[in-house]
Amino acid sequence: MTQAWIDARLRRSVQGVIALALLALTAGLAQAQDDVVFITDEEANAYVTDQYDTSYLDGSDYGPIRYDTGAYCTDIGCSDGIMPGQCGSAFSGTGRLWFMADYLSWQLSGTDLPPLVTASPDGTDPTLAGVLGEPTTSILAGNQEVSDGWRSGYRLQAGMWLNDCQTIAITGEFFDVGGDGYDFNQGPDSSLIIARPFYNTELDDNDAEFVSVPDELDGTISIHATDQFRGASLLLQNCLRQSCDPCGPQWNLDLVSGYRHYRYKSQLGIYEDLTVLPATSTPLVPGTTIQLRDQFYSDNEFHGGEIGLKGRMTRSCYWVEGTAAMAVGAHRRSVTIDGSTVSTVPSVGSSTAAGGLLTSSETNIGYYSDTKATVIPNFRLGLGCQLTKHLSGRLGYNVVVWNNVVMAADHLPANLEVDPRNLPPVQAGGGAAPAFPGLQDSTMVAHGLDVGLELSY
Repeated sequence: MTQAWIDARLRRSVQGVIALALLALTAGLAQAQDDVVFITDEEANAYVTDQYDTSYLDGSDYGPIRYDTGAYCTDIGCSDGIMPGQCGSAFSGTGRLWFMADYLSWQLSGTDLPPLVTASPDGTDPTLAGVLGEPTTSILAGNQEVSDGWRSGYRLQAGMWLNDCQTIAITGEFFDVGGDGYDFNQGPDSSLIIARPFYNTELDDNDAEFVSVPDELDGTISIHATDQFRGASLLLQNCLRQSCDPCGPQWNLDLVSGYRHYRYKSQLGIYEDLTVLPATSTPLVPGTTIQLRDQFYSDNEFHGGEIGLKGRMTRSCYWVEGTAAMAVGAHRRSVTIDGSTVSTVPSVGSSTAAGGLLTSSETNIGYYSDTKATVIPNFRLGLGCQLTKHLSGRLGYNVVVWNNVVMAADHLPANLEVDPRNLPPVQAGGGAAPAFPGLQDSTMVAHGLDVGLELSY
């Protein structure tokens, strides 16, 4: 089964979902137009005066009225023959166009880092210094979950009603929840041997590469991890049912459907900068510098169709609302692994080789990708308040659940296994380590609060 055949099937599936959603919207729009009959202002006023107590009205213009066996529409749309809510025209918030801006405080599922930097007291046996499992070894970086903190972002939305009764609308959205970075930096310490632990498959035992050794090797190590989650949509909103009763809560239930896009990226980089000191006990030439780099990247991109329900219940100038939707489409996943070692020897010059400590040109450096069919549900529950005729405030809680997501840190060699013969300068006879573990996926849950303003005209 070829990748092209899989991609073609996914495209047809997404097109089918979008076509079904558009068909439902078209039918709803046709029904909405068929059900509404224009009447004259005199007929409307006579009907309203006869049926309802209008003494509370302030004389404001509530807009054109349509009538069909008791149903009419005002600035706030169609109803079941009940007058508009108690907010009145001054707080109707019923413009044909609307714009929303939200501040987001969200949290994403994190990823686990293995121990990446260790330390042992100066004077520790060089064969044991920095080695995991030894009583003198402490972990300085890693062995923790990262990218799981709360981060700040934003969401922008805009929409437009397509008919006078405000039962069909088109809406667009873009959001970026921001990144949650992890940064670690460690320089030379006269009391410590700084190292990077790994499992030496040639020796079949734990081992360590030195970053800094007092009087012998000056070195710094930096670790940087970050991620980013963003998305966009273009949806049609079709009112399925609504009621505007001044003596009780007003409510509406809408069908939303259209296009949905999500993207999640992450990266992990480990960088060393080493200088050999004159008192070195190694065969390296004093003054030699070595810059080493290991980098891991992941990218998840989703394109598909979304369908769901959106409801709101209003009383006076306050409301509660909720959305439940499901996106179905193609999820393109990729992982890129890269690394390099740059050595500069005095009076000799510089040389660059592919591969660092956890990356090798012989084994795992490269680009890996696939495409999967994926279902991504999302939910929102919120509150709102009409502040003025054109401005309202809102607060909500959001959840997005995305399965089969690849993250950068999950693609380090399993158990930090490394065959030193595969590292620069490469030697013959090396095994499979550091190996690419295959695309490792997990479920990413993004959730958090939004607070914002809506402007309508």
